Amino acid sequence: MKKWIASVILTTFAFGLQAHQEGGADHAPLPGHQAVPAAPTPIATGNGGAYYGAPMPKSVALAISDVARQPDAHTAAAQAFKGRITEVCQNKGCWLVLEDNGAFARVFMSGHSFSVPKQARSAAIVYGKLSVKTLDKAEIEHLSSEGSKPQAQELQIDATSVWIAGS
Repeated sequence: MKKWIASVILTTFAFGLQAHQEGGADHAPLPGHQAVPAAPTPIATGNGGAYYGAPMPKSVALAISDVARQPDAHTAAAQAFKGRITEVCQNKGCWLVLEDNGAFARVFMSGHSFSVPKQARSAAIVYGKLSVKTLDKAEIEHLSSEGSKPQAQELQIDATSVWIAGS
């Protein structure tokens, strides 16, 4: 009986240690980095480009430079945003940076459910929910390791759909 109790205690401890090392409740993975995204396969083509993720809802796309002037006015609901891709995650294609007239937003592919081509550097429209995010040191280091130049505070979009020109 004592061996059984000891076994249960050790097993519980081992699972707790594994959860801690893999990003348990106190050390969650970086946002958008919980799963491995699918290969960058378009779901459709049209309008001179390719669509990734879920079908894009019809919406008027707002320029990132316009949104950056008053970001809090655009955080309530998902919508479309436009700009030019200047960076893409070089590890998995799981995020991109959308830039317009000096303003930018980092776009994460929602829940790592899809990815985009790592070489993409053209006009794009993304559909998702905007937020203003202050990055901690670990997030800055992580994004830097994936080929980015993150800032301490940035606009972020949790995207469900991405259209990339010329793809």
